[in-house]
Amino acid sequence: MPTRLYFTFIFLLGFVAYANAQGDPAEIPARYDLARMSLEDGEVYYAEQQFLKILKIDPKHAPTHLILGRLYHHQKRNANAYRHFKTYLDLSPEAPDKATVRTLLNTLAESLKASGKGWVVIDPSTPWRPSVPPQPDELGFISIQGGTFLMGGTFENEKPIRLVTVSDFELLSHEVTNTEYFAFTKATGQPSPEHWREDWFWMSEFGTHPVVNITYYDAEAYCHYLDARLPTEAEWEYACRAGRTQAKYPWGDDPPDEQKANYGRIFKTPYPTRAVKSHSPNAYGLYDMAGNVWEWCADWYDPNYYKNAPSDNPKGPDKGFDYQHTRRGGQWQSSPHSLRCARRYGGEPSAQDNGSMAYFGFRCAR
Repeated sequence: MPTRLYFTFIFLLGFVAYANAQGDPAEIPARYDLARMSLEDGEVYYAEQQFLKILKIDPKHAPTHLILGRLYHHQKRNANAYRHFKTYLDLSPEAPDKATVRTLLNTLAESLKASGKGWVVIDPSTPWRPSVPPQPDELGFISIQGGTFLMGGTFENEKPIRLVTVSDFELLSHEVTNTEYFAFTKATGQPSPEHWREDWFWMSEFGTHPVVNITYYDAEAYCHYLDARLPTEAEWEYACRAGRTQAKYPWGDDPPDEQKANYGRIFKTPYPTRAVKSHSPNAYGLYDMAGNVWEWCADWYDPNYYKNAPSDNPKGPDKGFDYQHTRRGGQWQSSPHSLRCARRYGGEPSAQDNGSMAYFGFRCAR
C-alpha cells in the first residue's frame, strides 16, 4: 500500500471511533480536520502535531491514542506504540477492536522485551523518567539514551516547535570547573583565563566553581583534549528536558527558586557563581543545566534556523548570525525566562576582551 494511502487508512480507522465519541471540546474536531488534511498531503509530522495537541486538551481521548498507536507502530517506534495502544484499551475496555489491539500490544511487548531497549516517549501525555538516575563514569560523563522529543519554545528564535530525534550520546554531569581546566592548561600549555593571571585566589578558593571567561575555542580545545566535543543544541535541550519532551525547566514545569538554580544574582557579587553540583540534578543526573554559567554548544547560531532544520540529529547552520555560536542554560544573572530548556542565544566565539565571557562556561559531550 502506498505510504500516503496507508496513513489515510490508519486515520480513518481512528476517525470511526472519533465520530461515535460524545462531548468533545470544540477544538478537537477542528484539529482532526487539520490532521486529516495533513495526512492526505503526506505531511505526517504536522498531523502528528495535531494529535499531540488533542491529547494536551484531553489526555483521555481514546480515539487519538488509537491513531497514534497505529502511526507509531507503522513507523516501528514500538515503545510509543505500546503506550498508546495500552492507554486506548485502558480507556475503552469494551471497544469493538479490542481483540486486534490486544494482539498488537502483546506482539509489541515481546519485541520490546527482546530488544532490551527502554521506553522512549515523544509526547507529554506519557512522560518517561529513568527509575534510577544514570551514574557518571570516571571523567563525569553520563550515558544518555537517544530518542525523539519536542524541541523549541514560544520565543521567535525557538519556533517552530518540532519533533527532533537525537542518537545516544554522553554528556558531562557538571560544568567544567576551575580545577579541571587548570589541569588542562598545565598538561597542554593552553593559556589560562585572563582573570587567573590577576589573582590566583580564583583557583585556590573557587576550584569547584565553573570556569568562566572561556571562549568557544577554549571550550572546544578542552573537549578535544578529553577526546570529546561540545554538545549540539539538540543534544543539550534533549538532556535538559531529561525524558520529559516538553518540560519547561530541567526539573519540570515549576518556576525556579534558589534551591533549584543559581540565577537572578545581579547585585550579589563579587563571586556570583556557585560550586558545581550545589543544586539537585535533573532526572538524567545532570547538574546546573539552568543557571550558574552559559554553556557553549557546537552549533553556529541562527535565529531562524529552526524553520528549515532537519529533524534527525541537527548539527546547526553552516554559518552563524554575526558569526555567533549558540549558548544555552542561562547564568547567575539571568531571569527565569533564560533558564528554560528551550531558550537559546548567540555569543561571539572569541570576544574575551569585552567582558561578556565572564558569564560563559561549558560542558563536553561525546
